[in-house]
Amino acid sequence: MTFENINIRNIVPTALSENAIMIDIRAPERFYQGHIPMSVNLPFERIKSGQVTLPKSRTLIVYCDTGNTSMQAARLLSSMGYHVINCVGGIRSYRGSLTRGS
Repeated sequence: MTFENINIRNIVPTALSENAIMIDIRAPERFYQGHIPMSVNLPFERIKSGQVTLPKSRTLIVYCDTGNTSMQAARLLSSMGYHVINCVGGIRSYRGSLTRGS
């Protein structure tokens, strides 16, 4: 299966137009330090071990720090049957406000 790539700066408008779930795949402690509003945390380690219970009817938009690990996550999630969009650039390139804590 394949997935799409978008610039991280387009994550929120794309999520809204696609009714997608934004997923931060970083470790929980990194997520709590600051994440894109409305995103959920699903660490890459859980994706690698197949611990994914998200609805396959929803598009998933994944991001990490730089975009490298999210590319791997997008490949894995796509192979599990999810429609996935990967964010190129990662949260380091994101210029919007961040939410701290859970």
